[in-house]
Amino acid sequence: MSDADVRRPVPAWLWGGGLLAASAALPMLGQSFYGTPVLLWTARLLAAAALVVFALGVRGEGSVVARRPVGTVALFVLAIVPPLIELLTPALVMPSTTSGLPDNLWLVQVMGYGGIAIAGAAALVAVVEIARARVVPDPWRWAPTWALAAIAGTYVLSQVLIVAAGAAALETYAALLAITGAAAALVPLALGILAMVLGARGLAAAPAQVYPPPAG
Repeated sequence: MSDADVRRPVPAWLWGGGLLAASAALPMLGQSFYGTPVLLWTARLLAAAALVVFALGVRGEGSVVARRPVGTVALFVLAIVPPLIELLTPALVMPSTTSGLPDNLWLVQVMGYGGIAIAGAAALVAVVEIARARVVPDPWRWAPTWALAAIAGTYVLSQVLIVAAGAAALETYAALLAITGAAAALVPLALGILAMVLGARGLAAAPAQVYPPPAG
């Protein structure tokens, strides 16, 4: 076996992929569990941990962005901001005494759309930096870009179709929500499995440096 054939597993991709796959698979355990706060928050924390592992690597190795500041910050923002927004939003709701809507509904909406915008921008920066870092081998360094395009495309298409169908088309609305939810769950699951496969396959180890013996 030559030096070129020697490959080293990448623990960061194994751990990160496992955490990401678990975060996507956990809510799929069954309808009786889906929607429970403990389960959903466990899934969110697993996803956040996966992004941190992908950003920093394990023992300084395996960072998918080569620990470059821009990519690392983008992955940290993507890990922290969405759950933080979801955690803070209920605390900001001011129940109305005259109607069923919060008195500060505008603030809740700003927080929601702001969180989506920040997460979307961070995800876009992250996938660009992963592709630029070239740590993940071709063509798989583009997999996060394909995943983001699939999720964003499904979301945008569903919103357009919901508006076009009108409020009366409840069946269409429910079907589109189901498709969007399936994409949001299956895409991270596929990415997690891919990361574990690549981590197990490993990267080519650098050939050992052989020095000539000293002259006698």
